[in-house]
Amino acid sequence: MHKIHVTDGVVLGKRGAGEANTLVSILTEELGLVRAKATSARVEGSKLRYGLETLTHARYCLVRGKYEWKLTGVEGVSHALKGEERDRRVRSGKIAKLLLRLVNGEEPVPALYKTVIEGLGAIAGAATPADAEAVEVVLVLRILSHLGYLPHTQALAQFIEGEYSVELAAQALKSRATLVRAINESLIATGL
Repeated sequence: MHKIHVTDGVVLGKRGAGEANTLVSILTEELGLVRAKATSARVEGSKLRYGLETLTHARYCLVRGKYEWKLTGVEGVSHALKGEERDRRVRSGKIAKLLLRLVNGEEPVPALYKTVIEGLGAIAGAATPADAEAVEVVLVLRILSHLGYLPHTQALAQFIEGEYSVELAAQALKSRATLVRAINESLIATGL
């Protein structure tokens, strides 16, 4: 008998597989980045269908098969991380693509998961487009820091620690050039 793993997660991406199946990439709290097959998820009557949209936050039921993970259930579906404005969805989508590019393998990193959920929520709830841009920059810095790609410097420390706030967003906007340079240098150094 296979063990069912139930964990919180956020969908980072999906693609079709065959006529009705879907391959989905989910950043989970307890398992790390999981790539799972959702059988018949594209069928109109599928119960999994609405829980597999990109940036959906939910509790996922996963079973480890012989060669791959299989998604067996979705509950507590929330689309709050997407944001209502197109600009917010685009920014959050870029974050999801960055995570798919940088996170490799199933290694649980609860701090990274928490940072991603808080950051995507802050982007979706930002008061202005400028605030959303500032939160995006800070979130990318924090992701790179969790994954070990960002150098630890005094100038970046204040952006990596603490809660997302209006003050932090204002400071990030003032230091945007320095922060973007640090992000670009770190991404170049990854070689990915």
